[in-house]
Amino acid sequence: MSHEVDPRVDKTRRRLRQALITLLQTETVDNISVQKLTSTAAVTRGTFYLHYKDKPAFVDQALDDLVSELFETAIVTVSVGDIMTNPADPLQRVHVFSLSKALSYISQHAEAFETLLLDQRQLAVNQRINQQMTTWMTKFHRDFQDQFADLEVPVSIQIAYYVSATVGLITDWLANDMIYTPHYLTKCIKKMHHLMTVGSISFTDFFVK
Repeated sequence: MSHEVDPRVDKTRRRLRQALITLLQTETVDNISVQKLTSTAAVTRGTFYLHYKDKPAFVDQALDDLVSELFETAIVTVSVGDIMTNPADPLQRVHVFSLSKALSYISQHAEAFETLLLDQRQLAVNQRINQQMTTWMTKFHRDFQDQFADLEVPVSIQIAYYVSATVGLITDWLANDMIYTPHYLTKCIKKMHHLMTVGSISFTDFFVK
């Protein structure tokens, strides 16, 4: 969700999104009417239609906003020297994925992610996360293409592996009541990434603490 949105508009959209999450805990999206949404969010139907064309447009935007906020929180900019040894330009800035920030955001919005990734999988929020992470990882590779480790594995396969593993781990973490803290889970993931380090820059370097 854009930071330039009027605070009052942002507040209304968040209330409607929370209403959707609340209702999805007991109903399917097809059974949720605009009346139920506005009643739960304590806003008028007129206000709803001021912001959204119809219910499908609202649902699509609400889910997009949630995933976009996740990546706005998790994608950070660091110097190349912070993620690899002896880079050609240690001051070059690069976008990477902060595991701790992402897991903390998901923990703070656990109700939403548990509902969408576990109970309402037909809404395919995992695919929205996959698409955004794939886009960022593709950019990461493009920025370092000349320095990337040659694993003799197509880049698309490498990205698909890391994306599916990360999203799958997050889903499993939610399914098991988040028994590990975001900090501990981040440490575990980075330990596993360290074991896969190949000396040159690789996709393990896209994921930081």
